[in-house]
Amino acid sequence: MKFIFRSDASLQIGTGHVVRCLTLAQALSGRGMACQFVCREHPGNLLQVIRKQGFEVVTLPMHTEEAHRAADTTKAPLAHAAWLGADWRTDAEQTKTGMGNAAVDWLVVDHYALDSRWESALRPHCRKLMVIDDLADRPHDCDLLLDQNLTADMTRRYNGKTPDHCGHMLGPEYALLQPQYAELHSRVPPREGPVRRVLIYFGGADTDNLTGKAVAAFIRLGRTDITLDVVINPASPHAASLRQQADGCAQVVLHNELPSLAPLMVQADLALGAGGATSWERCCLGLPALVITLAENQKPIAAELDRRGLLRWLGHKHEVSETTFTQALQDIFATGISPEWAERFRQQPVDGQGAERVVSTLMLNEQTRFKARLARLEDESLILQWANDPLVRRNAFASEAIDPATHRTWFRKRLRDPEHCQLYVVETEEGLPVGQTRFERSDGAWEIDYALDARARGRGLGKPLLQTAMSALRTNTGQALLLARVKDSNEASCKVFEALGFESDRQEGGQVVYRRPL
Repeated sequence: MKFIFRSDASLQIGTGHVVRCLTLAQALSGRGMACQFVCREHPGNLLQVIRKQGFEVVTLPMHTEEAHRAADTTKAPLAHAAWLGADWRTDAEQTKTGMGNAAVDWLVVDHYALDSRWESALRPHCRKLMVIDDLADRPHDCDLLLDQNLTADMTRRYNGKTPDHCGHMLGPEYALLQPQYAELHSRVPPREGPVRRVLIYFGGADTDNLTGKAVAAFIRLGRTDITLDVVINPASPHAASLRQQADGCAQVVLHNELPSLAPLMVQADLALGAGGATSWERCCLGLPALVITLAENQKPIAAELDRRGLLRWLGHKHEVSETTFTQALQDIFATGISPEWAERFRQQPVDGQGAERVVSTLMLNEQTRFKARLARLEDESLILQWANDPLVRRNAFASEAIDPATHRTWFRKRLRDPEHCQLYVVETEEGLPVGQTRFERSDGAWEIDYALDARARGRGLGKPLLQTAMSALRTNTGQALLLARVKDSNEASCKVFEALGFESDRQEGGQVVYRRPL
């Protein structure tokens, strides 16, 4: 399979988008997939970093801002349109050329300046399209959408912004972290007590020099018993002044061009930094943090993590001063890290396995090996999620959404009646759930109801899903008659049952009844 990534890094954009795409590309490459990048030549780009990691990069030239303004005459420019370095139509044409004529299985797009217009233009040039986003501020035309953040409205923020068939991977369980984080997740002891080592990192750009303010605040406190690890970008316009600050204080240690922050995070008792993707690295390793948000989209994430007690949000970048840093550090140096703070990290969902979850989903195909297991009590929310998927509800004979209380009663009743209900969760051999199949016994036949996870759609998996569940039912119950009722407008399900050798009988009311022996 071939994957192409369209993402950029610059002094304005930062480095996070390309870095997380690199993490995903490395995970895919580890499974034998071919990965290539398409990036524009912004000042502060990461083209050499991508190449050093073994990936080919097709570069796109920068356009003047005048040409960009003249070319992008669309009715409502995106909030981050200027980050593209060209108008979206030019970028789409250049990307098509850069992709070449080879068949592309997945085009992965991670860019705030691109939306459904660009994605629709690239559709004919790839089999599937995935978007990585954090903003939920524009429509997308994609098959999968990944948002690794945690906000109060996480499950609703993309409603109406993606097609009905699109699968969503939402929340930090899908955070694209380097492999070291998964390895270290269960090995790093909880922090509590005195602070002896602090890590400062405000991202790959830090144009506001928050790093300098934080270092100055630390130096003002005169704590010779605490070490300050400071990670900087050598291309930063503030690099020289930061080196001068460090030269005057033996406790300040500068680091640059690190392949990973993980080793420094393991050693740190406290972090001081931005509210971007680094939040999930800190959470994975249980590192308490004082956070300043750098962009508007970071605010709801920082607010939610603050509410859960996983970090302390000091405010937005324009609201903080050197005095803010001084007071916050002084307070936490005086009290130390509380055991309660460490305990809250044990209850949060970032385990460092996000990239592997995403890769397993992307690689699903008709040759994937599946297994079926009987549903467990812990599957309740997952099965409700599948049942309330918009496409599932549209294809159901009763199309109203199912409320959680009604579903709980129904679900528990079914689990307690295995003689009349066999409910299976079908998953990959690695344990990734891809759908459910329910068999309800009535009048000597088992009636089938099934649902495929939206994240697994469009890959020809309906047939193997049902085959796997039918095989499990045969093992558990022996021979029987199978029955299925499908709306005749549900062409995908009709094709699945026909491919499995079911005989059909069209009835009034737009219903097709399928039958075959087990």
